[in-house]
Amino acid sequence: MADNGDSTNSKVILAADAGSYSIASVNLAVAMAASVHSLLQGLFVEDEDLLQLTGLPCAREITLTTGTQRNTSIEQLQRSLRRVASEFQHTLQQEAQARQVPWRFDTVRGRVRDFGLKPTGGATFTILAHASTHRLQYLQARAARRILLLARWTQQQARALEMLLARSPSERIELTLVTGDGEHADQREMLLWLQRYAGRVTLVEISVDELLARLTQPGPGYDCALLSHAYSGEDRQLLLKSLNCPIILSA
Repeated sequence: MADNGDSTNSKVILAADAGSYSIASVNLAVAMAASVHSLLQGLFVEDEDLLQLTGLPCAREITLTTGTQRNTSIEQLQRSLRRVASEFQHTLQQEAQARQVPWRFDTVRGRVRDFGLKPTGGATFTILAHASTHRLQYLQARAARRILLLARWTQQQARALEMLLARSPSERIELTLVTGDGEHADQREMLLWLQRYAGRVTLVEISVDELLARLTQPGPGYDCALLSHAYSGEDRQLLLKSLNCPIILSA
């Protein structure tokens, strides 16, 4: 564990594993922490599924450069994980210090998506990184960036969306609102809030079933998802597993 000694109570958590860590994911988390004046906590997650798989006698590793196979070992994997964790921590430190954001870093064992199944104590936002996070920064030109919003409209959701919009001020946004889960009593307030971005943000409404169907089909995905912990539908775990984009969870 690394800690810079800050005593900030609120925090933004960035959870990433070896497959989802990227500089862009760190930049997103630093921007979020800076926008809410919060401590940033990086969590490197040692994927327990990968560790169990590597320990099987039949497990083999195929190199990308030559296509050759070689035996795997827990020791070799753990060295690789430590190397990625060290890079993650170093990048987090550099980017956080550049923005004067207090930070800390920990390594845990588990699954990244599991951090989205229940609220994390004391966290204003929890960001679940994904390998496609780089699209937030390096996405090639297209009609609009696509942001997904689930659960009721809250002040935290508004702050997260405002930060995302500020990161790409010249681009149009397609905001997809998932309806029909009984959590949109504040939808009128959201529409009033969105008026400040009239002409830039297009609102699309779909049901949870429509969303799940779309996620199984080929085509453009979402660049980011905003999910409130108030969303407690039975499909929550399936959504966390199926979304191929970074997920920002609000309290």
